[in-house]
Amino acid sequence: MRRFWAALTFYTALPLGWVGELQFEGIAAWLPGVGVLLGGILSLAGLLLQIFPNPVRAAFLLVLWVLLTGGLHLDGVADTADGLAINVHNEGDPQPSTRGGQEANLEGSRRLQVMSDSHTGAYGVLALVLVLLLKFAALSSLQPWPLLLLVPAWGRWGQLLAIALYPYLREQGSARFLKDSTSLPGSLWPGTLLLLTITGGLGWAGILAWPPLLLWTVGSALGAWAVGYWIYCQLGGHTGDTYGATVEWSEAIALLWGSLIGPS
Repeated sequence: MRRFWAALTFYTALPLGWVGELQFEGIAAWLPGVGVLLGGILSLAGLLLQIFPNPVRAAFLLVLWVLLTGGLHLDGVADTADGLAINVHNEGDPQPSTRGGQEANLEGSRRLQVMSDSHTGAYGVLALVLVLLLKFAALSSLQPWPLLLLVPAWGRWGQLLAIALYPYLREQGSARFLKDSTSLPGSLWPGTLLLLTITGGLGWAGILAWPPLLLWTVGSALGAWAVGYWIYCQLGGHTGDTYGATVEWSEAIALLWGSLIGPS
């Protein structure tokens, strides 16, 4: 439980100053659990906000979502976009596979340097607008609201995959300890089992129909894996910033899949 409280302290803006001794090593394994808790808060808020039209409710939920995490992962979206934008629009710039190793390493170093800059560039702002816009649009048309319980969890499951599967690109960094204290399969199976158990509960209780629920689960899991894998292909690994970007884009994908499902 000390790891769970530590995970909540590290990954959310919940007022937990009253909690005693914490253990931060290995907290990445609790990421899906943190997502379920956030999803539960958002689902409850969604029910209470039913008096408002869907767009207004979606806006309130999005604001609450950002407040619950303190914008931690959105900062990663912006920094990752700024880093990945290096050389993207230079005419005649060859693909990474055709550049020499030294040049590719130089570009990688420049990208990491840009990502560590506290200033947000134009591409970072654009990425923030896009991910928030996609989330708002999907929330506005989301019909089976119980899915909101699992959206933050799948986003953080994607981050857990990125932490466990891919190298960490900085020798020192605020998220280095996450990589060093995460292993496969030990860190992955508890959160995965939790998500599948809750999914099964939603289906068996008749809250959601099985066919769309299973399709949504597969789509969300594949989306969460694909985001982390794509970033790995671009950078050769991950950083704390890309961990945050993985969460946000994975959540957006899960919401978009959910918007395709009709009323339960």
